[in-house]
Formats: sequence, structure tokens, C-alpha cells
Amino acid sequence: MKTTFKKSFPFIFLIIIFVSCSTEVVRQHQEFQSEINVYFNKDADTSYAFPNNKAKFNINFEEVLINRIEKATSKIDMMAYEINLPKLIDALIKRASEGIQIRFIIDAKSHDESMVEDTSTVERYTQMRLYLEKMSRGKDLIPGTDDDIMLLADSPIFTVTDTTLRKKYKLPISFNDYENVTLKIGNKNISGHLLVDAELKPGCSDCYYSPGAQMHNKIAIIDTQWVFTGSWNFTITGLYGTEKDMQNGNLNGNQNHIVEIRNRQLASIYLKEFEEMWGGNNRKPNPTFARFNKRKTDNTQHIINIDGRRVEVYFSPSDKVLDKIINTVEREANRSVYFTIFAFSYQALVDVLKVKWEGSIEDLQGERTNFDLKGIFDATFWNQWWSASINMTGRTPKQTSELHPMRRWKNIPPVYRDRDSRKLHAKTMIIDEGVVIVGSANWSENADANNDENTLIIYDRFITNQFMQEFRKR
Repeated sequence: MKTTFKKSFPFIFLIIIFVSCSTEVVRQHQEFQSEINVYFNKDADTSYAFPNNKAKFNINFEEVLINRIEKATSKIDMMAYEINLPKLIDALIKRASEGIQIRFIIDAKSHDESMVEDTSTVERYTQMRLYLEKMSRGKDLIPGTDDDIMLLADSPIFTVTDTTLRKKYKLPISFNDYENVTLKIGNKNISGHLLVDAELKPGCSDCYYSPGAQMHNKIAIIDTQWVFTGSWNFTITGLYGTEKDMQNGNLNGNQNHIVEIRNRQLASIYLKEFEEMWGGNNRKPNPTFARFNKRKTDNTQHIINIDGRRVEVYFSPSDKVLDKIINTVEREANRSVYFTIFAFSYQALVDVLKVKWEGSIEDLQGERTNFDLKGIFDATFWNQWWSASINMTGRTPKQTSELHPMRRWKNIPPVYRDRDSRKLHAKTMIIDEGVVIVGSANWSENADANNDENTLIIYDRFITNQFMQEFRKR
């Protein structure tokens, strides 16, 4: 959907009123039309579509992102929880060799973490480190030259030393052009050839944080114009399913969505978040000034207007995102909430929905209201004692805690376990079919208080209708 700003008096008058109600709203000049595009990698029910508003479904996200990368004219900034897509990596390396500045923030994982899910011949983190080295070396395979992709992580990442794997991924046998170091990571001294530097602890030149919290974003900011975000990790399992599926172009991966928005103001907000984590605005990262996780501050604008649409943007953990979602539900949800979620455990949000549904947060108490609530949980956590699915379906949890008390619902709403062969990985809430909440963050204490995440709240019935089409197909 493409619209343009109309420079008429009534529109300006409305903007003036909106700005007077929220000092956070500041318009920026841009020389292009704003766009909001939504894509789904699974089916959608387009019979529910508004006229000329059919959802874009069964879409290859990798192709969409590569298309944006190929059209970049100056710079690309990305954040990823994981990356192992060869075509995407090759596209980034190619653009870096053509003079596009590329900065990339990646989540570090423990060397003890197996990450064996859906792995073929190499363990996933080992495979990712091999791909990161290819990115770091650039097209000429020499680190420290102009065609390199600049990398930073939340915790240090070391090279893979296995000769067989290095040959397989067409890397030089020698890794001695990466410095051999001994670093204090958390409370352990770890040695290796440093591939990706990370945020330093204050007052110590070789002290780093352990990779406990997740850098869980999946973001691309292109030319400070386009923002590409959503629930999709840049992985084979996230889109295709298996390597064979990838080779055959089969979209058998996890259920996900992506949102790409062309708007300079929103891109500038995401860039500010990126550069807080990067440690500055230079091509190379500054580990001394980099800030991840709880060390970040709430320093970005949160409310903007995109061609008459209110859009809110929040980052975890600095912005207390789940409180913002709860406030939105309390304020905007008068008729209905529909959701699809991978992991949902945040009790305060469960309580708000229980009050909407049956007027009480007390265990097995409440009378049915006229509020409509429907939800789909990923099967992975459906039976976990801490999952919202337990109390919502009136089941007795195996255990409780202060954060997860027993507050079973008396009137069981239509919430179900997903039956897809892969994971339901979305984090989507549709409110009164006019507001949609999307992003990288699951609705959990960990995502809200520890992880680096991003969340968009979009007030637009047409965009929301596209998410409704996808929801009805689930």
C-alpha cells in the first residue's frame, strides 16, 4: 500500500493537533513516498481481505531482503540472532565489494551450546561462525581491507579452527590473521583467535559479558530509508525447513512474518538503536562505547505518523515493551484480541486478557463477557507449566511461582496448539481488527527484561486486515 503526504490545510491542521498531544511526534522531510509492506511465508485466507488489500503470502523472505540489498546505494545496517543462508551472505559480500558500507550485529552463543535442531552436517553455531568469517574477510578473503563487512556481537566470537570445515566453506586454512587472545568472558578466561569483537565491560580492556542474554533482533536498515523487521531469523529452518528444501525452493520452514517500511523517520529511529549498540556512527564498531541488553537506555522516539497512520516503535529491554503492549490492550481492545505466539508467559498480560474475557483475574472465577478472544500457541511450549496456555485452558500447572501463579480461567476461550509440522514463530497480536502488534519479542519476562528486541504497534485497519487474513488460515 503506497500513499503520499497531502499538503492540504485540513491535513496540516490534524498533524498540528497530533503533535500537540504528543511531543514525541516529529516529522522529517523525505524525498520519496512512504510504504508499509507485509509478507507471510505461509498461507492466508484472502476471502477475508478488504477490496484491493489481499495479503502477500507464500513469499520467499530471502528474495525480498536480497532485492532490497541489491538496490542499496550507500549503506546497510543489520542485526541478526542467527544467519546461515548462503545466498543472503553472498549478496552482502558482493555489495560490500561494490563499495556499500555494511555493519552487522550478531548474537553470540556459548561454545558449549549444541544448537543441533535441524542441523545437517555441522553444528549450527560452528556453521554460522564460518559464514561470519567469510563476511569479515570480504570478497578478497583478506580481513582489514575495504570490502570487509564490519561485525560486532554481544559477546566475543572466535574463529573455527577445524581444517576440514574451513576447506568446505572455502576459507583459508590459516586463521592467524585474526589475533590470538585470552579474554575474560563472564567469569571465565577463554582463548582463541578473535573473529568478532564485542561490548567491553567498563574499566577493563579484555573483560566481556557472557552470551547469556540474547541479541534477538532480525533487522535490516537500508540507506536510512527502509526498515526490514519481523519474526524471521535469517536461517534455513526459519524459511525453508531443510537444506534440501532450500535447494528446491520449498518454503517449509517456521511460520513467520516480515514487515518492511520505507520511511526516513522510522529508519532514523532504528539507526539510533543500532548505533547505541554499535558504540557510535563510524564504520568500525567501538566496543568501549557499545551498549547491549540492560546497559542500553530509553533514548529513541516512540511515536511517529506515517501517511496518517500512527506507528509506535519500542526496543527491549530499555523501553519496557510489555508494559506498552498491556497499556495498548487496556486502551484499545474493546471488542476483540486475536494472537499467534511462539512463547507467552508474561502474567500481567495474561491477567489483562482474562479481565477482558471474564471480568476477573482470580483463579477459576469470572463471568463470560462479550469480548472475543482467540489465540494460537506454538506446540513447543503448549504444556510447559509457565506458559499462558495452561491457565487459559483451565489446566492445573505442575508447579507455580511468584511470576507464574495459578490463575486458571473459568470460561475456556478458543485458544489452541498449532498443528503445523514446523514452529509457529510469530509474535502477533490483533486488536479490534484495527491495531496490530508485531516484532521479534516473545511475550516473556526474559524477552522484556534481558534480550535485545524490537516491537512495532501499527494503527491501521488495512495493515491489520492483512494479518487477519493470515490469522484466519492458522
